[in-house]
Amino acid sequence: MLESYLKKQVMLVCIAGFVLSSCKKDVAVSPLPLSASTETLMAASTASTSLLAGSNLQLGINGHPLGDAPYLATTPAKQINLLNNMNMSWYRIDLLTQSNGTVTVPHLLSPLLEAAEAGKVKLLPMLNPRTMDLSDSQAESYAKGKTLGANFAAKYADKFSYYDLGNDLDLKVLLPNKTGQSQEHYDRKKFNTMAAYLKGMDEGIKSKDPDAKTMVSAGWLHYGFIRMCAWYGVKFDVVAYHWYSDMEAAAPKSPNNIPDITKKLSSLFPNKPIWFTEFNYRYKSSSTTNEADQKTFVSNFIAKCKNNPQVKVAMIYELFDEPYKRADESNYGIAKWITNYTLWKNKLVANYLSGK
Repeated sequence: MLESYLKKQVMLVCIAGFVLSSCKKDVAVSPLPLSASTETLMAASTASTSLLAGSNLQLGINGHPLGDAPYLATTPAKQINLLNNMNMSWYRIDLLTQSNGTVTVPHLLSPLLEAAEAGKVKLLPMLNPRTMDLSDSQAESYAKGKTLGANFAAKYADKFSYYDLGNDLDLKVLLPNKTGQSQEHYDRKKFNTMAAYLKGMDEGIKSKDPDAKTMVSAGWLHYGFIRMCAWYGVKFDVVAYHWYSDMEAAAPKSPNNIPDITKKLSSLFPNKPIWFTEFNYRYKSSSTTNEADQKTFVSNFIAKCKNNPQVKVAMIYELFDEPYKRADESNYGIAKWITNYTLWKNKLVANYLSGK
């Protein structure tokens, strides 16, 4: 999502020749005219509830409704309708704020808030830590984070109940050729500055919204970052995690030996709910079965989350394909474009989620 940074992470399994690339999700390109209106809607049939039967797991999805071309060409009401059709309760969105806490595009946020409320979909804001500077002192960083969090919550406390504190921040402080499992794998000076900022964000938000719940995220084996945040004193409420199909394939192998990331996180954070705020299948350029493989991975991972009651929410990355991005980032959508950006079609995974 917004302000995510592409870095090559060399894991311990690279001894065997495996290299995992982190997922970069860029900011929008120039928007298309809002007059584009012709589309093939996903079936508006009653969403199947059998997918979540027997569990309290809630599903959601990521999107870029405040800036990316596919979303600017699709009304908020239609975006929310797509979520409703797939039995989704959450929509994770990226937000950039002005100095007074107001989002930079209030004219886009307002109709989305209205549509989400009407459709009974909850929005999870990923709050961009735009004033963070890793060269700051810890005191300076804390003050900046607190100001940003407090100003945002003062404006929107009645709109949001959960707040996602940044995105892929673990990558900014991870040392080269480290897996991220241990505190020794991070640049301590930079981490302390970042943790001070996150502590400030958390406390700033809760100073204006006392009932707020906050989350800190990481991905791959970077759970060491989240543990360090807790040790530092960041009072976050939810463990947020990003997980993709290549990670699922690599994690059980030696020397990682993690067959189930949900159970691993439960063992490390037994007293916090776990949310997978990003998960999906990574397409392979040479494969002719990407859509089928995506459906298989998503369905299997949802089943794994259902089996762990500590996992409360699982959000797919993301709603629409973004063909203007580089090849390995253009196809995470569960809907693909027939005509950019007016005519789309379900991928197999979207049909599965909608009970078709």
